[in-house]
Amino acid sequence: MVRVLRFVPSLVALALVAGCGGGQTGDTSGENSHPSDTNTGSESGCDEQLSELTPEETSALGFSAQSVLAFAAKSFQAELAWQAVQDVEYVPSASASSVTLSLSSRDQAWLVHSTPKPPSSQGGPAIDLAMSCPADRLRIAVRVELGSADGALAETFDGTIDARSAYVATLSQKFVADELVGNFEVTTITAPGAIKTALQNLRVDALISPGGVAGSLRGQIVTTYKEVSGNAPATFAHFPADSQCFVEGNGQPGVAVSTDNAALGQTGAEAFAAVNAGPPVSLAWTGGGTSELTLQLSGLGAGCLQVASSYGYEDPDQPAATVSYPVTLKATSADGRLQGQYPATLITWPNADGSAFSQRVSVNETYAPDAETGFTDVTVPNGVDRLTVSLQASYEGGSANGKVLLAALTDPPCVTNPQPPMGNSAPGCSGTSVESLLDGYFPR
Repeated sequence: MVRVLRFVPSLVALALVAGCGGGQTGDTSGENSHPSDTNTGSESGCDEQLSELTPEETSALGFSAQSVLAFAAKSFQAELAWQAVQDVEYVPSASASSVTLSLSSRDQAWLVHSTPKPPSSQGGPAIDLAMSCPADRLRIAVRVELGSADGALAETFDGTIDARSAYVATLSQKFVADELVGNFEVTTITAPGAIKTALQNLRVDALISPGGVAGSLRGQIVTTYKEVSGNAPATFAHFPADSQCFVEGNGQPGVAVSTDNAALGQTGAEAFAAVNAGPPVSLAWTGGGTSELTLQLSGLGAGCLQVASSYGYEDPDQPAATVSYPVTLKATSADGRLQGQYPATLITWPNADGSAFSQRVSVNETYAPDAETGFTDVTVPNGVDRLTVSLQASYEGGSANGKVLLAALTDPPCVTNPQPPMGNSAPGCSGTSVESLLDGYFPR
């Protein structure tokens, strides 16, 4: 019997590669191209219930397919970066090119509602998947032409785009590598001793917005030995070529936006000003005592538009899309216990009803045990490996709530001084211990 070892994959990134010309290619199963009013299975372990709408009809989400097509049904272009993939040789190999994506409407749309699949009839523990099903969304039928200037991609297919808001949509399409019209091809997979190697689950995904597109071409390298089989993710290309908003493994490619671009209805400059206009908040230290806390931003940089993704699908507990900007946060408490300045992220998104906007400021920094963290009157225990500073502040309607934390992290000996395996197994290893040194909360 073959045992399967699953290497921890990087999160599936939304992606895309585009162009014009080429023959009919892509997944011809009809799962994406011809959705109906009946339930269809999804990869998230959920059933999809589709209700047909006209493109002009306003959905229960508050917008129509036509409002999405107004920015999505056109031709997009971007610079494309083909990347080196470890132990894999492919055509065209690491190089620079450009990509074109053209979408046109097929005059069909559906409201999609996902529900957990019934428990397996084969027994075993029941798993509640309700929290993992995607949020309601519009699905819109489109004709897609995508290709790269170097000829690696030259595909045309009927597909669909999904949208949780009128500001952004996503496209996802599977391919059989041997059936591509373009000349993309994996030629060699280096795996000494392997019985079989293969490229599987090749797919192009795209994030589409009024300001442009972003994405990547990905697949899985599957290697089979005599008794063990494993798979590992492979990212062949991403675009735009500028990696400002593409972080390998985080599952969320993004479209770059300037600070004066109202990508989701509010500019970065407006979100920045809204946070700085907020009054000081009352901070309650967990160990006792309160103090006035002032939070002030500076150094606003260009942002990244992203969908709220979790392991490859949009997270229903998060806004449909957000824009994140790099900033610097100065945090000052009146009692002097916090006097710090930190790299931070400013995140903004429209509220569900579209009437206003929310913002969040996030700090997560790691320091050496003897470093200045901005916290005073704190004793760091002996043997600590590092310190972490976390500050989260959420803003809505001019008020804020959040928390601050200074914590000490200590790694067990099996991490700092790993021992060799004994027999066929490695010795057990407990996790890193986390000790709060000082923390506090502020209400809205």
